[in-house]
Amino acid sequence: MVVDQPNAFVLDILSLTNEARNAYGLRRQEYGRYRHHCTQRLHRIRKTLGFTHGKDKSFIARPITAETVNDEKYLHLLLFQAERAWGYAMEIKALSVALDDTRKQSHYVGRLKKAAKIAQQLETICSASTGKVDVRTALDAQAYSALMCGYVLFEAQQWQGALEKFSAARAIYDKLSLAGTPHQEALCHAAMDEIDPNIKFCGYRLRLAKDGVVDVEELVKMSAANKGSGSDVLMREIEHLIARTRQAKAQDLESLNWRSRTLPLRNAKLATAILAAQETAAELKNMTGANTEVKLEQFDRVLQAYAEAEKCVAKALKEDAIAAAKVKSSKSEQNTAELNMIATFISYSCLRHAIDRNLLLAQDIYNRLEGDAAATDRNEDLQYQNLVKAYDNVVQNLTAIQELPGVAADMKLSAEVDNKLLYYKGWRCFFTATAYSKLSRHVEAIALFDRAQAYATQIRSGLGKIGNGGSDPDSFNVAETELQEIESKIRGRKCQVHAAWYLENGQESHSIEDQLSSMSLDERSLDEPALIKRLDTYPTSITSKTNPTVPHLVDFPPALQAIPAKPLFFDIAFNHMDYNHNVLAERAGHPKASQQNESSGGWFGSIWGRK
Repeated sequence: MVVDQPNAFVLDILSLTNEARNAYGLRRQEYGRYRHHCTQRLHRIRKTLGFTHGKDKSFIARPITAETVNDEKYLHLLLFQAERAWGYAMEIKALSVALDDTRKQSHYVGRLKKAAKIAQQLETICSASTGKVDVRTALDAQAYSALMCGYVLFEAQQWQGALEKFSAARAIYDKLSLAGTPHQEALCHAAMDEIDPNIKFCGYRLRLAKDGVVDVEELVKMSAANKGSGSDVLMREIEHLIARTRQAKAQDLESLNWRSRTLPLRNAKLATAILAAQETAAELKNMTGANTEVKLEQFDRVLQAYAEAEKCVAKALKEDAIAAAKVKSSKSEQNTAELNMIATFISYSCLRHAIDRNLLLAQDIYNRLEGDAAATDRNEDLQYQNLVKAYDNVVQNLTAIQELPGVAADMKLSAEVDNKLLYYKGWRCFFTATAYSKLSRHVEAIALFDRAQAYATQIRSGLGKIGNGGSDPDSFNVAETELQEIESKIRGRKCQVHAAWYLENGQESHSIEDQLSSMSLDERSLDEPALIKRLDTYPTSITSKTNPTVPHLVDFPPALQAIPAKPLFFDIAFNHMDYNHNVLAERAGHPKASQQNESSGGWFGSIWGRK
């Protein structure tokens, strides 16, 4: 373990170089202007230190060694000498690319080698063995030297060596981003963004790409594993620095806010453990482009950090219980209540990250089963049962949150958790039904889809009772888009299962004789209306597995029905019409029929009308 000396120098290399480069030309790629600034700055520092070496014949070389360094300005001399050589190299490179001059190219490589040599000298003086600087400065100098050496090896096309140097520099900057101010963190991330393209190119030339994609995180880990014990010592130094930084931050962390409550932190170890867990969880936000395996490993580290915090708070509760058993007061009861609420907060945060981890795993499995990765990364051992297991873990985590002390008293949080629990139960039923449908068990699948739809209906009925969670990251509220998505998927998949069932049962061949023999005209079948009279109702007797029967299509013989007929006494218009009955009778072959009909009418004919 490295311990800082009381009078150790502090040199923030990233901050100094970033400010100088942005202020003197590098925003517009004016490397000549930056080199001129470095030269003037070196001259001023030498005059301030009285460390000049004369001119022309009176020149005397005055090297900088660890014994020489008794002021921070000597470290500035080495840093800006390396920066001047690097700026000169970048200026020559721009000219050589434009003019295609091989002499300029060799000059460019020479300047880069000089910058790397001076950076290595700075690393040696800033090493932990000299005790001249603090731990952060030593690590910063080591990363700067590795970066300059990486540039030299990159130009020499030594891809493996360049990859190791770039990976070492990136690993140091990645860890230093956790042990500093927000400004230092931003500078470290900017340095990592500049290194990543070089690592990707080295991995491409070494043919380390998978499916045409170079994963920077995996290459850095591979390089660190190949370096062996030297990398382990470096990582231990960085972890020690991070722990010291967390302790310093924990002293300033007096309380934490959760669910509109302020919880004081009086235990220093507990505050350090909570801060470590929060910082580990904050790293997840910087891993948007990482693959699923890397994110899952980071989630495991977060859960481990919260497990350590749970141990600390359990120990604090035990000590408080022992103290309260000896002496009781109103203040001790308040401290116990606050510690219990902190324990609830830690357990709640741990379960929240466990839910996020299971959802990430579920999304990865879904993509490999049905998403874009299904065609390229399909694993035969991966089934929908794995997806059901992931959502079952989410349901268990939400149930554990419901059982935490104090959650039931928070009505809003309790209602949100209940709704979210129904939501993920719906997804669990959905994928369980999908698993059944893959096994051709369509009846069970349809029943499970109905259960999932019932969960969605309950969620929709409860949305009006819960206020909108808004953009609060601590909210468990179910969004309208999420609810619409699950309802749409349930409807679509249920229709697919219905269609699969009909196709499967429609393939069974039955002869016409068998179908006719199943028809009957008994009283039981006739009591049921004919199928032609109820076309809007599906005949359930067809789908019966125990006694499938074909309903009768029409009534045979047809039943008597009333039909419209001519009225007897209300044809009044017929009495006012005059037909030539004699002509009609002659055509019919009865010349005397008209006379006979007229004479037979009589008196009653005039009353009831003509026939």
